[in-house]
Amino acid sequence: MLVIPTAALAQGNSAIAQEFQTKDRGVTTASLVSVVQGTSNAVELANRDRVDRLVGVVSSQAVIQLSEGGSGVQVVTSGLTMAFVSDLNGDVRAGDKVTVSAIEGVGMRADVPATIVGAAQANLKDSQLETRTLKDSAGKDVTVHIGLVPVQVSVSYYNPEAGKKPSIVPSFLQNIANSVSGKDVSPVRVLVAALILLLLFVSVTVLLYSSVRSSIISIGRNPLSEGAVRKSLLQVGATVLALLVFAVTAMYLVLIA
Repeated sequence: MLVIPTAALAQGNSAIAQEFQTKDRGVTTASLVSVVQGTSNAVELANRDRVDRLVGVVSSQAVIQLSEGGSGVQVVTSGLTMAFVSDLNGDVRAGDKVTVSAIEGVGMRADVPATIVGAAQANLKDSQLETRTLKDSAGKDVTVHIGLVPVQVSVSYYNPEAGKKPSIVPSFLQNIANSVSGKDVSPVRVLVAALILLLLFVSVTVLLYSSVRSSIISIGRNPLSEGAVRKSLLQVGATVLALLVFAVTAMYLVLIA
């Protein structure tokens, strides 16, 4: 486990802690812990299999301790304390929700519905980091950085989708735009690109309809005009192609800007 600087522990610790017993030798200050199944006063390092029993973060600097000074560990259940956090699920920034990770006792950014320990109050990259190499589910090496981050502890269930305003853009259009640009595109840009596509469709439809209609009428009136009509259709085809290239380029620029 990481070596914990005393200065880091003292920074910003203002929390309410409850005493728990533990037989898990891996439980140290700043570890995320879960209640041992079948008990109410014992904890162990938290992991994905124990996320439903997540209770808080071990600390030695809590302001209020709900115990009588026994031999157990103090677990912050509410308030601000330092916690071990990793970038296993991406970089952790201030405001990100923190849940358990594949590394026992260490949190990570929550981006799917899950039980969380609280919210990060600083950026992980700004802390002193330790680098580890782990194996992923496919057996490949993955480099992970772990550091101490102040976390506002409040164990709860987090749903990233809850509270989001419904988008004015249909999800399939948004997904297509995101795939084309390689990033999340604002709904306004998606609508602009869709408007360009609509104008292209209307313009091409009107142009082709008018051209074909006038060609049929010309041939009907004068069968000898077939050559001129064919030439006119080729010009219309070139115009449609130019419009298509222009519209596609414009849409792409709107989406990636």
